[in-house]
Amino acid sequence: MKLEFMREAILNDDETKHLKLNDEEVIIVYQYLLQRDQNDSKSFKPKLKFEPYVQIVYEPTKEKRQQDLTRIIKRNLETFESDIYIADATLDDFIISDDFQKEAVDYARQTIDQKDKFMKGLYLYGPNGTGKSFLLSGLANELTKLNIDVIYAFVPDLIRTLKGAISTNQLEKRINILKRTKVLILDDLGGENMSAWFRDEILLPVIHYRLNANLMVHISSNVTFKELAEGMTLNKDNDSIRVMRIIKRISDLTKPFKLMKRFKID
Repeated sequence: MKLEFMREAILNDDETKHLKLNDEEVIIVYQYLLQRDQNDSKSFKPKLKFEPYVQIVYEPTKEKRQQDLTRIIKRNLETFESDIYIADATLDDFIISDDFQKEAVDYARQTIDQKDKFMKGLYLYGPNGTGKSFLLSGLANELTKLNIDVIYAFVPDLIRTLKGAISTNQLEKRINILKRTKVLILDDLGGENMSAWFRDEILLPVIHYRLNANLMVHISSNVTFKELAEGMTLNKDNDSIRVMRIIKRISDLTKPFKLMKRFKID
């Protein structure tokens, strides 16, 4: 096929008509046009790159990226058997109805923008139905899209899963995942499901490790720090110092945001 024919095809295409190409580059760009127009793959699509030289590369399609995102999140959810996670949530879809919600969403975006630096995470508290799980799910989705390792754990499910892991010798492995993942999200942390075992053997070691390692934690709860401390105090004579250590670490790791307005999903 003659170069003149290839150059004419390139000049007649809106994407490539502005390019100034030598003969070798003409052949590459023409091959790109053929592959682009004949491509029916749902996984990858060809794209032209010009640095450091003209070449054809293959990028995942939107559908492929969504499949990969879903697979990663599903794998992490299955590890801790969490089913509260909202798969299609995004921060853009969070309906902001007051300044408190706007402040929380804006701060969530800041944690994404500063993903390579340590920041305090969100401590979202307020009654059921105020959008806490939706916001955290949207945050998890945004971070996963950026290839950041995120564990999203619904705390009641987490407790049950970890208890079950004792008999399979998987407990230490799962605790290490909670300690070391880049971002940990604990949804619905509260005193009603708290036991001395989970509080002392799981929660305290995990948040202590993450604080020392400068690893981000996001938490949702129905209660304030003070009320959380009260719910964690199972034995008033012996627990107070241990509980205060936990609350201090949570306050060092997170910034509280109160959500009060009713929301359609939680």
